[in-house]
Formats: sequence, C-alpha cells, structure tokens
Amino acid sequence: MKIQPHALSISNLLGTQNEQFLIPSYQRRYSWGPEQLYQLIDDIGMIETNDGHLLGSIVCLTGAHSGGLNTLELVDGQQRLTTISIILECLRERFDAEGNTDRVQEISRLLRCRTYDGPALPKIKLDTMDAEEFRMHLERTSSGNQTCLNENLRKVFECAREWVKDEAAEDISKFAHKLISDAIIVRLDVANAKDAFKLFETINNRGLRLSLTDIIKNFMLGNAARFGDDQLEAAKKSWSTLVAHLDGTDSDSFFRYFLISKLQARVTKSKVIEDFRWFFMSEVIETDKLPDRAYYYWDEEGDEDESEGIDEAKEKLEEHAKATTQITCKEFLANLASAGKAYGELISCNTGQKKIDRHLRNLRMIKATQAYGFLMHLRVGGIDDATFVNVLKLTENFLVRRHVCRERANETETLFAHLCEIDPLNPLPDLIENYREYTPTDEKFREDFASAQYPANIIERARYCLEQFEIAKHGTHQELAVLGSEEVHVEHIIPQKIQARRNRPEQEGWLSYLGDRAAHRHTRNVGRIGNLTLFAGTLNIIASNNPFEAKKSNYQQSSILLTKALAKHTNFRFPQVDARSKELAALAVTQWPIP
Repeated sequence: MKIQPHALSISNLLGTQNEQFLIPSYQRRYSWGPEQLYQLIDDIGMIETNDGHLLGSIVCLTGAHSGGLNTLELVDGQQRLTTISIILECLRERFDAEGNTDRVQEISRLLRCRTYDGPALPKIKLDTMDAEEFRMHLERTSSGNQTCLNENLRKVFECAREWVKDEAAEDISKFAHKLISDAIIVRLDVANAKDAFKLFETINNRGLRLSLTDIIKNFMLGNAARFGDDQLEAAKKSWSTLVAHLDGTDSDSFFRYFLISKLQARVTKSKVIEDFRWFFMSEVIETDKLPDRAYYYWDEEGDEDESEGIDEAKEKLEEHAKATTQITCKEFLANLASAGKAYGELISCNTGQKKIDRHLRNLRMIKATQAYGFLMHLRVGGIDDATFVNVLKLTENFLVRRHVCRERANETETLFAHLCEIDPLNPLPDLIENYREYTPTDEKFREDFASAQYPANIIERARYCLEQFEIAKHGTHQELAVLGSEEVHVEHIIPQKIQARRNRPEQEGWLSYLGDRAAHRHTRNVGRIGNLTLFAGTLNIIASNNPFEAKKSNYQQSSILLTKALAKHTNFRFPQVDARSKELAALAVTQWPIP
C-alpha cells in the first residue's frame, strides 16, 4: 500500500487551484450537528498564536494527477471538511458585509477551484443527496416553508452564520487567521481504490465513531475494488442507490434485518459486521480466489455467550455454506439495493398502496420491529399486494397480543427469522399455522389487556388500539377523520398529574375527588387503557370540585364516538377506569382474534 501523507494548513489544503474534493454519492448524508460544529470552533479558537493544531485526517483517492482539474474522491473526512467549508462561507459573508475585500478574496480562493482557462467551480463538490440543499443554504435561496430533508445541514448553516455574526470584528479576524493558517489537516493520498478503503478501515479500527453502515460500505467497496475497476464503479452506483432507498431510516437496523431475512436466524447487533462479511464471502463467486476468504468463516472457538440464539445462527451459517448458490458481486449488490428499497418503503409506510401503507403505519405504532426482516423477505420475494395486506392484518393481530401479554421479544424475533423460510408467493398456510401456535390465548389476552399500562414510550400503541376501537364503532375506515390527523392525541381522562399546581386548573380538585389513597392508586391506573381516549384540540378546563364534570362538556362535543361516550358517566374514578378497561379488553379479544 502506497500512502502519501501531507500535513497541511487549511490554506495549503484548499489552495491548489486545479484540485477539487469530491464527496461521492455513495457517502451518507451530512450528519454533524451544532454540538460538533461548536466543538470544531472551540478547537480552532484555542489554538495558540503561530502554533499549529491538528484537526484530524482525511483520506483521498487521488488517481493520477494531470494538468487539468484533478478530482480527489473523499473516502474519509467528509463531515469535517464540509463543516470547514461552511464556516469559511460564513466568514466570507461577514467580511463581504464589512467591505473587507482582502479577506473575501483570500477565502474565495480557498472555496473555488479552476483550471487555467476554465470556469470557477466549488472546491468541495457534494455528489450526495445533500447536494441541492447545500447549494440552497449556501446561496440562501431556500424558502421558509420549504421542507429540509437534512435538518443537521440546516442547523449547522444556521448556527455557523449566527456565531460568525455575533462575534466581535477583532475576534472573528483572529479566528479566521487561526483557521486558515494554523489549523492542520493530515491528508492521506492513496492512488489505488482498494488501498484507500483498507486505509479507511485501519484508521477507524476501534469502531468508536463509525456506524455499522460505514464499516459495511467500506468492506463492500474495498472488496469490489479488488475485483477490478468495472466492479468498483458498479458497486459505487449500487451503494448510491441503496443510500437513497434508506434515506430517513436507521440503516444499521436495515443490515441486521437483511441478514435475518437471508440467514433465517436471529442476528444480534454485535454480530452484524461479522455475519455480513461471512455472508458476502459465502455468496459472491469472485471471493473464491481471495487469499483471505477463509478468515471470514465462523469461528468455532468464538464466544458463545454473546446472546441467546447464537448456536442456532451458527448452524444456519454452516448450512448456508454448503447449500448456497453463488452469485456475482454485481448481483449481490443489486439484491442488497432491492432489499433496501423494500425496507425503506416498509419503514416510511410509503409503498404507494393505501391499504398496505395504512397497515404499515399500524405496525409502526405497535412497534413491530421484530417483523421487518420477514416483511422485507416477502416484498423482495414478489408477494402480491392482496396477500400482503392479509399478512399485515394477521401480523397486527399477532403482535398486539404478544406485546400486550409481554411475551419475550427475543422469542418473537426468532420466530420471524424462521418465517423467512416461507415461500413469499404462498405464505399464508405456514404463517397462520405458526401464528396460531405462538398467539396468547383469549383468556390471557383479555386479562393482560385490561391491566396493561401505556407509559410515554409506548403511548402510540395505545393510540393504535383506541383508533381500531373507534374504526369498529364507525363501521368503516373512511368515516374516521381522526386517523393520521396530527390534531388528535391520546387523552388521559384522569390526568397524568393530580397534584394541584399553580395555573393548572385541569389538576384542581382531582386529589380530593379521587378519594382515599388517591396518589397510590393513581400510579396503578393512570396508564391503563380504560383511562385513555382520543381527543382533538385542547380542553377548556376550569377549576371544579368535580373535575371530571368540567371535562364532560368537551367530551360531549367530540366527533370521536369513543370519547363522546364518556359523557354518559356521572363520575369517573378508579372503579370506572377498571370497568372501562375490562369492557375494552372484552372488545379486544374480537378486535384482534387468533388466526
């Protein structure tokens, strides 16, 4: 591996006129936030006069230099270099506003590149999904009501401009000098792509700041580079497609569920890297000739206590090694991108089919995370939409029951991993058989539903249940105006806080109204389904000796039938919470039946 290291000031790093740093499309979105911005500003501000300070390193895939424009592909360091360019742009704006032409020219030279007779181009070119938003923030052309897909980028531009504007003229001039002349970046130039990706992994081998996605990306592109230039270019395009499909999702989770769907065994987060590398080496035909291929096979002497299900995963991996039909690297990446598309649609509830998307939203509210590998398996496998709707309905029923009955999440995820063996074109017979075996009984479900608590972290699950009850009351989904409305929230009939506080009339009188041992009984009842309903807008509450009576008029006017029915109660204390919980539990048994 031939590496050319250069310790350069920002002036020297960005000062070569015919060099352009390219942040390629396979890189993730800009992910630094204000915290990292201010840390970088502090690091620069603390530089002693005429003393250097190392800001970190970048890895550049350089290729052969020419007399024209030389593009340096940034393999590592995009976050830092992009942030430095944002700070420089904000400094240039400040100096331009002050009429400091010398400073403006100095910074403009660092932010632009050009050949001898060519046009001026951005020194740092984003070829990622952030490219257009970056340009708009740079030129201040974004409108106030325009949706920003990358809030981190917007916030950093905003904070950087605010900080530069608020600093005194003398201080900002000193800061600019320190940034341009005293801050040091180590630029590591590598001419060969496979060496560049290997170096990236070596620099970050502690895993302190890299995501699983970063490590897998580097592994994929590094190995594609070993197979030839054509394979590398195809890999970059496929990875760019995958990044676009996974935009707005937790990409690390995607790779875990992808492996679950392929290995048909539960995979823990700590094993994703190891198992993905093994899977790639087993699947891709070009890896047969790699001298280090055997290194990636399962270590029989490895730690077997990592988590439940490791023995099962090991067995599946060994079976896979014997039975797999190998494919090309291009095919592997195409399959990965296809799975990413399916996963992105599942998570965002955006398949383009309203019925499917509605059920996907329901699963998101339930927190049906264990099912996503299986659902991805079905979508990639070509399941038709009508059958998929039936699968989603059955999965809703199954998971509501298991979650309410507090069945073990690991067992649920293991079951869904096994279900990835099912034929996507005819899944229902096997699916129904498995769901019946693992679905809690009606008696247990009814009992646990009545006693279940819904704290803030799973309040969306309660909302889902209440919405389904409301849909059942209306008889048709189209008549339910509350579904998806941001104006509707889960309302605690007896408030979450019953200790009277200043300027909180909705809490006045509850402690005395609820009677003996109110505080203790409140803790055990406030989060039960019988104390929850759906409500739009805000309650017009006044202090009252019967605080529930003060709410009734609001409930009476609600168009939500579940809420309107509360107005029939004369009082609503803990016995009413218990009775209503049991009433809804009886409905739940028929609302979410055993398959």
